[in-house]
Amino acid sequence: MAVFQIERLKRLPQRSNETWQGGFIRLPGWVTDEGPKPFRAMNVMWGSLQTGKIGAGKDSCRKEAIDFAVAIDSLVNFATSPDAGYRPGKLEVNDPGLAEHLSGLLAEADIRVEHRPRLLLIERCMEEMTKFWFKDKPVPPGYLQGKGVTPQRVEAFAQAASLFFQAAPWQHLNNEDLIEIESPRPEADFRFALVLGAAREEFGLGFYRSLDHFWQGTDGEYESFLAGGVWSLTFDDIASIPLADADLWEDNGLPIAGENAYPVAMHFEESMRLRRPSASAMTFMEGLMRALAATTEDEMDAGRWTKRVATFDGPADYVLSLPLLLKPPAHQEMYEHGLGDRRAMESFHAQVDRFLADKDFDNIDDLNKAIEKEFMGKKLDPAKYKPRTPLEEAQDLCFQAFDSVGRRRIALARKAIQVCPDCADAYVILAETAATPEKAGECYSAGVEAGKRALGEKCFEENEGHFWGVTKTRPFMRALQGLAVVQIELGQIDQSIDSFQELLRLNPGDNQGVRYQILPLLLIRGRPEQAESLMAAFGEDAMATWQYCRALLTFLKGGDTPESRRQLKKAIAANPHVVKFLLGQAELEPEPDSYALGSNEEAIICASACSGAWQAVPGAVDWLKTQAAKPARPRKKPDRPKSK
Repeated sequence: MAVFQIERLKRLPQRSNETWQGGFIRLPGWVTDEGPKPFRAMNVMWGSLQTGKIGAGKDSCRKEAIDFAVAIDSLVNFATSPDAGYRPGKLEVNDPGLAEHLSGLLAEADIRVEHRPRLLLIERCMEEMTKFWFKDKPVPPGYLQGKGVTPQRVEAFAQAASLFFQAAPWQHLNNEDLIEIESPRPEADFRFALVLGAAREEFGLGFYRSLDHFWQGTDGEYESFLAGGVWSLTFDDIASIPLADADLWEDNGLPIAGENAYPVAMHFEESMRLRRPSASAMTFMEGLMRALAATTEDEMDAGRWTKRVATFDGPADYVLSLPLLLKPPAHQEMYEHGLGDRRAMESFHAQVDRFLADKDFDNIDDLNKAIEKEFMGKKLDPAKYKPRTPLEEAQDLCFQAFDSVGRRRIALARKAIQVCPDCADAYVILAETAATPEKAGECYSAGVEAGKRALGEKCFEENEGHFWGVTKTRPFMRALQGLAVVQIELGQIDQSIDSFQELLRLNPGDNQGVRYQILPLLLIRGRPEQAESLMAAFGEDAMATWQYCRALLTFLKGGDTPESRRQLKKAIAANPHVVKFLLGQAELEPEPDSYALGSNEEAIICASACSGAWQAVPGAVDWLKTQAAKPARPRKKPDRPKSK
């Protein structure tokens, strides 16, 4: 076949002074539906430097399926096309193996072949293709577009990123552990950093210019926060990083810690302009990642530590500190910045209990007057009514932990367990900062058992039905609810239902909102009778989760009926935003901290809770899609009385 194609070339006239460029190139997009891993399809392309005309092969393929015969066929097809009609004198090829292969074959056609790693004509064509692929979005620049950045510097950065990802410092630091980089003196944009990953959604580092800049992000003042742009270093899969970075990693065999561990350091601006780090910024991040990867928990708990690390530009000493650990924010400052924890307010109830412990009152009015006189309008003084038992001492440490952030919260919880292993809230705090669902489950389970020991069987017997109203039971209730939620995440649905049902048995008034969590699970498990009993116990409820689950329950029991359609219309009227999430027409965002009835935020909470139930009931999603597409019937206007 190759001999036939060479003969076709030889019959064409030759322009000996003309140079063509080409070879196999990666297309600017990812194929994700063929096999477990995404890949960049390869195609062959040839073009004339003199005319600018370019031709491509008919079919694309995987990199490992490249066939040099395809390159020859494509070359001859381009030469014989209306855009050419001749053969060149010289061919510049981007792959050394292909260049060597063609050199021997094309010698008969008097065409010289040279290997050139960079082909400007093909690169310009690829830039245009990439812009078309991204349409109106900016094409993310690659690392090598950063000032002074070389492949060798990126390789050192990649090695540090791999060490950082494997060390997983987010197991010990969360998004409240602000790190100050005291040395080496960083550029203004990199004076503070946060380790990302405690929420198990995004991993890496976020950077801040100052403590005020950090508070702006915490307070939701995004316009001020984004003014001047922000730097971040995140990890993602190869199909989600800039194409230029993907090429750099594949072409140079740069190290990665896993399929989802490609590092992307980027500067984001409000204008959507993207910028990559300069050589100095890249090496600063390299050193910081190496320092954090080598940091121990004891060093973090000390609040300030030094690490000497090797970097591309030589050894460097990184002096790091946790300012919010060394100088904890005051209670009022915590609440001003949205970091207040309502559980800390229970310390007031503990103080009241201790105040009342040795007092007798003739009636409830006298009791209330005494409490009002002692506490109302006064600043709470934890030292006035000191703990009487190790459990109360441990619980006071937990109240302090609720009023703290980051490592300080963890340290106080651990200290509480040392003081009294029966302190359930201490295990709850550790569970909330756990790096994995499995570890969180272990901590919550330990908290449940600790709560049982602390309360004793008599407390459970005497207070069933109004359990939450007894303040000392709440740590146990928090631990059991946390366990139930983690059991969902671990796929232990039946165990989760059991945990939620126990909470409802102890506290039918459901101060914790357990009913919204268990109802979708009952539908997932196909327990319509239990779901119906639960809904009957609480009656009408304005929450979207309740409304959409009621519609689903009606469909589960009877299918597409006038009653199920009526319930669905009622749910859609309560919050129409939920439909787009249940049908997969919009990406489900992280759950917000607050919401209003009928809002998009409420819809996110609703869909997060009950989308699994809609998927589990056969035909439910298709039914929802059909019914939601039907136009609303206009109300019938009342007949006007005829005039006499």
